[in-house]
Amino acid sequence: MFNKTIFKQTVKENLKLWLIITLLMSVFCALLIAVFEPETISNLSDIIKGTPLENILEQETFLGMIAKTFYSIHGVILPLIFIIITANSLIASQVDRGSMAYLLSTPIKRSAVVGTQAAYLITSILVMVIIVTIIGLFSIHIFQGDTAVNITDYLLLNVGLFLLMFAISSVSFLFSCTFNLSKNSLALGAGIPLAFFLFKLMAQVDDSLEGFKYLSLNSLYDTNAILDGGSYLAQFTALTIVGIVLYVTGMRIFTEKDLPL
Repeated sequence: MFNKTIFKQTVKENLKLWLIITLLMSVFCALLIAVFEPETISNLSDIIKGTPLENILEQETFLGMIAKTFYSIHGVILPLIFIIITANSLIASQVDRGSMAYLLSTPIKRSAVVGTQAAYLITSILVMVIIVTIIGLFSIHIFQGDTAVNITDYLLLNVGLFLLMFAISSVSFLFSCTFNLSKNSLALGAGIPLAFFLFKLMAQVDDSLEGFKYLSLNSLYDTNAILDGGSYLAQFTALTIVGIVLYVTGMRIFTEKDLPL
C-alpha cells in the first residue's frame, strides 16, 4: 500500500507548487495578523456597510476577523488550488499521458501506487497547515503579544481547516482515480470543490442566499461554532468520515478498473 521510491518522486515533482502555495498562505496569514487593530476593522466595517459584504466583518474581534477572512477565503482557496492541480496529476494525468502504464509495468502493485499517491496528498496538506499554524502562532506572539487571544480556538481553526481540506481533497482524488482523461477528472475534481467554496461564500455575504450553505461541504467547517463555544465535533467527525470514505473508494476504483495500458 506504500512505496518509498514513488513517494519521494511525487514529493519532488510537486514541491515547487507546494512551496508556492504554502508561502502564499503563510504570508497572507502573517499579514492579516500583523495589520489587525480594532480601529482598522471598525473602519472597514463602515466602508462596506450596506453592501452584501458587510456580514464578513460582522464579528469585530481578532480571531473573528481572522476566521471571516483567512479561514473563509485565503486559507481555503489557496490550498484548494494545490489540491485540484495535484490530485489530478497524481493519477488521472499519468494515465492520460501514458506514464502510468510504464509505472505499472514494474513489479509495483496498483494498490501500492494509489496508496502512496493518497498518502502524499494527505501528508502534503497536513504539513502545509502545520507550517501555516506555526507561522500564525509566531505572528500572534510578535504582533499581538498583549492581545487576549484564545490559542486553543486558534488551533481548532487550523484543525478544522485541515479536516476540510482533507475532505475536499478526497473529492478531487476520487475523480482522479475514476477517470482516465484529465479533462474529465478536472471537470468534477475541480468543479465540485470550487462550487462548494462559492456556495459557502454566497451564503456568508447575503442572508437571502443562506440556503446555498446546505449545498456546500465547506459549511461543515463552522468557524463561528468554534469561536463561540458551540458544537463542532459532529462537523469535524463528518469531514473525517467523508475524507476516509472517498479516499478508500477512489483507491478501490483505481485498483479494480480497466486501464488503457
